[in-house]
Amino acid sequence: MDAKRWLPWRHGIQARFLPVLAVFVVVSMTALGTTLFFNQRQITIGNYEQDTREALQVLQDKGATYSIFLARIAPQGILSHDYLLLEGYAEELSNDPDIVYAVILNRAHKPITHFLKKTDLPAPAPGAARVGPMQFSESLTKMRADPALMIVKREIQYNGADLGSVEVGLSQARIARHLDELKVNLKQELRRIALVTGGEILIALAILILLSEWAFSRVVVRPIRALAEDMARIQSGDLGARARVDHEDEIGWLASCFNRMAAEMQEHLRKIQEQRQAYRETRDYLANILDNSADMIVTTSLDGSVVEFNAAAERILAYDRAEIVDTPWSRVFPHGDEKERLRDIVRRGHPEAGVETTLVRGDGTVIDAEVTVSALHDNAGRAIGAVYIGRDITRAKAMRRELIQAEKMASIGQVASWIAHQIRNVLGRLLMHISALRPPETGEPSLKKAHQEFLAGIREMDTLVTDLLEYSKTLTLHPAPVKFNKMIDGLIATHVPVRPDGRLRIERHYDAHLAPVNADIFKVEQAIGNILKNAMDVMPKGGTLRITTRHDPRTRAVVVVIEDTGPGIRPDDLPRVFRPFFTTKAQGTGLGLAMAARIIEAHGGSIRAENAAQGGAAFTFTLPVASRKAEIHE
Repeated sequence: MDAKRWLPWRHGIQARFLPVLAVFVVVSMTALGTTLFFNQRQITIGNYEQDTREALQVLQDKGATYSIFLARIAPQGILSHDYLLLEGYAEELSNDPDIVYAVILNRAHKPITHFLKKTDLPAPAPGAARVGPMQFSESLTKMRADPALMIVKREIQYNGADLGSVEVGLSQARIARHLDELKVNLKQELRRIALVTGGEILIALAILILLSEWAFSRVVVRPIRALAEDMARIQSGDLGARARVDHEDEIGWLASCFNRMAAEMQEHLRKIQEQRQAYRETRDYLANILDNSADMIVTTSLDGSVVEFNAAAERILAYDRAEIVDTPWSRVFPHGDEKERLRDIVRRGHPEAGVETTLVRGDGTVIDAEVTVSALHDNAGRAIGAVYIGRDITRAKAMRRELIQAEKMASIGQVASWIAHQIRNVLGRLLMHISALRPPETGEPSLKKAHQEFLAGIREMDTLVTDLLEYSKTLTLHPAPVKFNKMIDGLIATHVPVRPDGRLRIERHYDAHLAPVNADIFKVEQAIGNILKNAMDVMPKGGTLRITTRHDPRTRAVVVVIEDTGPGIRPDDLPRVFRPFFTTKAQGTGLGLAMAARIIEAHGGSIRAENAAQGGAAFTFTLPVASRKAEIHE
């Protein structure tokens, strides 16, 4: 948040507050002005009505005064029949502009004397200043019917006697004109009041809006902007920034809450930094343990991907950490059954130590390893992967195997030497006797045959002694890259006889791009020759010899499968096929396959025997691929 880049006015709370305030003030001031206007109008109208009533009352009082005057002086003229006197008094009223007519009536309501202004008649007679007696009755009737006249009547009494009545008609025209003027003045006054009130309201409204905006900006916007600047300082890393609290109002409360939040954030950050430092130290300590450990330590996730790979694992397995992390851990297992066996241990959830397995290094060589396998759990106890801690026991296992073999060979060698000594002593004596008992050329054929069989027995004994002595020797290898397909063709030519009847068929399924094998060619030829000889022995009447070669890119090894169509191997005999002196042949020594297995394993390979799917036996062995820099032996 950039405090210098403040919100535009149209987006701020002030822009939303002021229109609402303006509408409120306009409505309030309009209502107030309307109320004041109508109140003033009502007062003005009341004054107008009061003036109207007063004017009418004045006119009424005037009519009453004139009628009383005429009623008091009328008895004198009536009793003396002096009508001129009465007419004079009546004409005296003509000076008053409000008097329209005045008449004195007898008891029969007949006019005795009267006065009627001609100009006030509805239809005045031309050329007459006053209405004559002949027109008076008709005019009086019309005057009495005129609603614009105010008529005041009074009885004429004298000593209790009724002498007649007096009737005075007063014109309301002057009052009407006066009232019209009042109405015009009233309208002008109301218009002036409306204009003045509206102007005052507008001026007050503008002043109030300006004052409200100023007050809002000072009381609300300015403190909020100051608070925003303090927040920007904290955001930029200054956790010591604090907001000013000038007033104990809502904004002051907000600033206090902000200060408490900043203090708590500063304290939390301090604790986080301490925890981060402790975590960094613990991580470095554990990393040093991992890197300085002589045993390889590998952790994997639930999907089998490598997560951690320490320096010892890089050294033992010949993989760079960046190369193998986030890749499947299964790539280091030469066989899928090994991977599943270790995965079953992880699924059981109980650590298991001393598990022996085989692993494939980055350079393709296969090593023996002893690992401790256990499941990896998080703090909540949920399984998140597996951890493997192990060491390379290839040399130890080879040394142990060599030691056992050496002890075995030593024992066998001692026995073989003793047997050879005894047999050769016997053979020496037999040879002496044979030499002495050799029949002449002209002797009997039966004697010659017996002599030849005796010599054949001696040769078989000599072969047995030779094989035994050969097996008991310690192997010394001189490996070199060899083209395997060509070597096998040469062995087939020397170990597989050609049958004229065509009953022996040879099937070759070679990998044309087979990589060279790193092997001692003479020892490997001896091993494969023993397997081929065994296949020929189980197919005396012919059959099919099938040889398959292929490259296994996962283990970087050459795989060779030799199959025959003989009787196969009994299931009980499969585990003992490669044991010394085990044989099912009448004249076998039981050392051919044992010697083949010993040679293959000495090259770092493996061999197994099984029954082929189509019948017969199948021998499968693997040998590591030669390095590219090595010179290939043809």
